[in-house]
Amino acid sequence: MAIFNPTIYKDISGSVGNVTSYKIGKTQIVRAKTGFVKDAKTPKQLQQRARLSLITKLRRSFITILKTGYCTPSGKTCINCFTRDNIGKVNAEDWDHPTLDLLTLSLSGGNLRLPLMEADVNVEKRLVSFRWKKQPLMPFMAKSDQLMGAVYERIEQKSRLVELGTRGESGEKTWTPPTDWDMNQLTVYGFAVSENGQDASGTLGLIETEKTDTSVSDTENI
Repeated sequence: MAIFNPTIYKDISGSVGNVTSYKIGKTQIVRAKTGFVKDAKTPKQLQQRARLSLITKLRRSFITILKTGYCTPSGKTCINCFTRDNIGKVNAEDWDHPTLDLLTLSLSGGNLRLPLMEADVNVEKRLVSFRWKKQPLMPFMAKSDQLMGAVYERIEQKSRLVELGTRGESGEKTWTPPTDWDMNQLTVYGFAVSENGQDASGTLGLIETEKTDTSVSDTENI
């Protein structure tokens, strides 16, 4: 830091390059910007970075679903909600290889009660079947609540939202995944959204088809 009073710098404030100039009273001060910030890289910091890295990569596969599940068109809000609800689910004891059980993933959130849903996957016929049961009228659930299915393909790292029926009636619906999806790499979810799209339930992890590992890792190309 330097204190001086040459005519050329009189009353100048702001930054030029790595130098910041400002006045305190009648005194002109020039200060160099910080060029290096020491990164302590403690174990807790490394674990948190590993969690955030995995959640950030995974979130990109669910962008459209999150806007419905968190009842907002705002990408920033979806990012914040998804990170808030899932970062604590990441196991980062080995911060080089963080993992997460995909069936515990939250893709939605709000005040509504969870629906009564289940799902099956027929690998040979390439069908995902959703079934749901009528629920009695109670606080935070309405017969007009729309039930949603979500299907994630772990190799292609793609997801699709499937509109189902309403909470007020039992029903069943089958859905055919894209032809390039591996039926042995699916994770299926369900949740409810209010009729006006302003509120939602939490997320149900319904079924996961066979794979060699039961958790997703940051070492995978997600």
